[in-house]
Amino acid sequence: MKKSVFKRFVVFSLAVALVCVIIVGGIVAFPLSRYIENSKRSTLEDTTRTVSELAGKISDGDLHFMNMDERRIFKDSMDAFSSSFRATTTITDTMGLVVYSSNPEFTGGILNIPAEIMDSINKGGYYEHGTLNDTYKHQYYIAIQPVLSSNGYIVGYCVVSQATLWTADYTPTIFTTLIVIIILTALLIFIISAVYAYNTTLPLKKIAGAVKRFSVGDLESRGQVKTQDELGEISQAFNEMADSLASSEGMRRNFIANVSHELKTPMTTIAGYIDGILDGTIPEKDQKHYLEVVSQEVKRLSRLVGSMISLSKIDSGEITVKKAPFVIQDTAFNVLTGFENDIYKKNLNIEGMDCDEDIITYGDSDLIHQVIYNLVENAVKFTNEGGYIRFGFEKKMGATYVTIENSGEGILPEDLKLVFDKFYKGDKSRSINKKSMGLGLYIVKTIVRLHDGDIIAESEPGKYCRFIFHIPDEGKKKKDSHVFSKETHNE
Repeated sequence: MKKSVFKRFVVFSLAVALVCVIIVGGIVAFPLSRYIENSKRSTLEDTTRTVSELAGKISDGDLHFMNMDERRIFKDSMDAFSSSFRATTTITDTMGLVVYSSNPEFTGGILNIPAEIMDSINKGGYYEHGTLNDTYKHQYYIAIQPVLSSNGYIVGYCVVSQATLWTADYTPTIFTTLIVIIILTALLIFIISAVYAYNTTLPLKKIAGAVKRFSVGDLESRGQVKTQDELGEISQAFNEMADSLASSEGMRRNFIANVSHELKTPMTTIAGYIDGILDGTIPEKDQKHYLEVVSQEVKRLSRLVGSMISLSKIDSGEITVKKAPFVIQDTAFNVLTGFENDIYKKNLNIEGMDCDEDIITYGDSDLIHQVIYNLVENAVKFTNEGGYIRFGFEKKMGATYVTIENSGEGILPEDLKLVFDKFYKGDKSRSINKKSMGLGLYIVKTIVRLHDGDIIAESEPGKYCRFIFHIPDEGKKKKDSHVFSKETHNE
């Protein structure tokens, strides 16, 4: 049978409460019983003292020679005391001969008082919880006081005894009270625990419900716990995870759609032109032109596959950075050489490549080549006809700073902070001038971060777009590298 956290919490709290109440009850019961015992002794001793004084006054110091009236008064008084205190009252002379006893078994007999306690009795009285040297068949509370004459001589003894079972009159009350206290306390603790457990487990139920809904595809499901405690932190962590997964799911769907589109378009073009060449639809004089188109589409597919392979390596952590010193301008020049035809067709001006001093960078030249390649590819793609691409190379604060800026429409402010996200494309329509998978800048940032560096993007719509990245020199840690600020570069 499934046990909920709520049930376990309540059962545990109730068990702890019962144990605590029982322990406390036991602790209270012991001093309470001691109190009753002491109270009983004090009462019994006072009563015995009173009875002995009364016996001495009525008998006028002579227990055996009382007239009829004195004897009647004496007996009535003793009977009244015995009945009132539910005790056995026995009056003896100094030899132990019973003069009066409310217990018929003692009447006319001799009450043997042990000699070893006579000194205690004569000095002010005696008390015990026992049988008085087997005089009584059972345990009794026994108090003994001397009976004094008017001139202070001991003329007899007053023995008052109460059965131990007399305390049973209090026992039901004591135990009933303790049981009631235990039940009420346990009930109160149960109610408080139940309310607290419910309020504690309710947020867990909300989070569990949100998790279940999320697991079956409800990506909008979120935890609604707003408390400022661990449960609130769990809910917030779940919401953040859900946002991340929902975003990843959205990007995954966009990625599948993009891949499908990007693969379908060149493959359709390639298949169409090749079929046209094979079946003679395309004249022989035009075949070279269309083969060039096919070649461009094949290269496009190759770039797409290359991006996918790079992405796979990044996600799996397979990329190994092999750092060594190299000249960063040479890498940029080699990248530009590959885009010579595109630069010529768009009549672009290349600026900033005429540096007098070589900038030595410490890093993986192949990976940095890919960084610059992706940035230049974007710059060539988005620069306006007759525009410019400007390079900047600078060594400062123990790092190499590279700036690649191009004129053109730039990037909208709402897109600027998202350009480095995986699969992000500012152009949702996938126009012919923006044939990208949204992976290039993500790969760029990842490679730069692998070098313990960083990259930022700046843009003014309608004017320019600028990317700046820096690579720390050998021995520099990322935490020591310069943080980008407005003073880091000049616009």
